[in-house]
Amino acid sequence: MAFFVILGALWARDVRVVARVERVDPVTRLAEITSAETIPAAAEYQVLNETGETIGRAVDLKSNGAQAYSFRFEGRRRSLSAGRRIVVVQTNEAFSALADRPRMTREVTTRLVNRDNAPMQLIPDGIVVMGNQQAGELHYVPARSGGRAANRFDIPAFYIDRHEVTIGQFTRYLEETRGKVPTAYQSLSLNQPVTRVTYKDAENYCAWAGKRLPTEFEWERAARGNQIVSSQAETYVESTSFPKGDFSPQEACVTREKASGPLDIDKLTDTNAFGLVGMCGNAAEWTSSWLLPYRGNTERDIRFGKKYKVIRGGSFELELEYAKSHVRLAGGMPSLARDRRAGFRCARSE
Repeated sequence: MAFFVILGALWARDVRVVARVERVDPVTRLAEITSAETIPAAAEYQVLNETGETIGRAVDLKSNGAQAYSFRFEGRRRSLSAGRRIVVVQTNEAFSALADRPRMTREVTTRLVNRDNAPMQLIPDGIVVMGNQQAGELHYVPARSGGRAANRFDIPAFYIDRHEVTIGQFTRYLEETRGKVPTAYQSLSLNQPVTRVTYKDAENYCAWAGKRLPTEFEWERAARGNQIVSSQAETYVESTSFPKGDFSPQEACVTREKASGPLDIDKLTDTNAFGLVGMCGNAAEWTSSWLLPYRGNTERDIRFGKKYKVIRGGSFELELEYAKSHVRLAGGMPSLARDRRAGFRCARSE
């Protein structure tokens, strides 16, 4: 039995290009297809399943000659493979070629059910290269351990807030839960990220909003962007020190060198490859992860263990060096209920 992929664009819904999935690389997510018809090259298509539900994106669809095509798939794990029938459309208002009716994407649905109405971004599952190879640091992880890669982690898809939780959002949470709103908030912009909150404050807010704190693995995956790069010549890992995006860290990251306080979220210019802001500086961010050594790291550090939580992202109070995507800070001194050095953003499982 032949298995097919149906490709189409909304501006020509009656035109349906039938293709066959020949191969999907599980590491690079590069998909190869063949078709008897011409498929227009495009930077991005939405990928839907047979029920019209968005499962990901087809990025940089290109012709390889002889009616063969390839694209990089960004979406749910194992949702695209040879034998799966899908629909690819070139619009945000996706129509299913099978159901022929509009469908709401999962990302929009998630926004509607979150109590704080914060915009969230779907981070597709993928490989992230964690930490760096600088021995003696909290973020040290050897490139290889026991004959296998120690610094590569496979992260399932998840959603994360596009910006840090603001004073306005946190004030609403305190009012609805009958908490005490700090008087200092009266003189601050409601669009500033909230800072000086404890881990428990952050954890409770995310639970109230129907979400959770991100793990440090999710946080670094969201900050670094896609690191596995595939070209016609080779496949390689692109490791960047700062969040991957079209900006200069020295100019865009809100750190001690250029700021005396956090900026409003709508004034940030450090938009990364996933559309997130504030991932390098502004407010430091709590994660849900305990400060444990990465696999393969046998060095001793009295801070390792289930006592401190990992803080990420640098801040306006720290130098640019601390805003690098791999840097870990120990949060929870003297305790998780009293350490007020950070802000946060929330996440949600797919």
